[in-house]
Amino acid sequence: MNAKNIQEVENKWLQTLELELRQEMDKAPSVVSSHDLGHIKRVWKYVNQIANNMDVDWEILIAATFFHDIGRHYPEGIREHGPISAPFAKKLLKKINFPEDKVDDTLTAIKYHDESFPPEKRPKIEAKILYDADKLDVFGAVGVSRFLIFNAMRGKTLNETLDYTLDNLPLRFQRLELEETKKVAKPEYKYALDYFKKLKQELE
Repeated sequence: MNAKNIQEVENKWLQTLELELRQEMDKAPSVVSSHDLGHIKRVWKYVNQIANNMDVDWEILIAATFFHDIGRHYPEGIREHGPISAPFAKKLLKKINFPEDKVDDTLTAIKYHDESFPPEKRPKIEAKILYDADKLDVFGAVGVSRFLIFNAMRGKTLNETLDYTLDNLPLRFQRLELEETKKVAKPEYKYALDYFKKLKQELE
């Protein structure tokens, strides 16, 4: 049943959401490569994996996924960017005639997807799923490259990046909200953690 629901919501919204996102990124001062369209599409893939057997609102999930990182491409969004993304998303949801009764839950999921916000800010299942799916993209081989790229952009040395990453990766895994997510994440988390441990060992 969920496969049908996912296909229906993609047929209805995917092309529109991607077009609007591309246009917003074209307007942004500087697109952060670690949070580009590829990241968005991977998060949507993870959303599908996590929520496949759940009773969820797929329209909220797809809209929140595609618009959750718009604020990342602005200087003030270098860290906590959910609250910066939300106003952009609100404008776009109105533009595309997104169902009004789903706008608030979509914006809440976007606004509080940063790891700095506590779980209480994400009471609905859709917000929890977006939060978790977004974090999955820091694991695996892609996650390794994203950590290296993003920290280099922040002016961190390789040793500083390693120290930060080896502290941050376990925290990210522990803070995943759903058991379904941890099952999906575990092998990719181990890969990334082992990679950075080995890299640190070789550099010492």
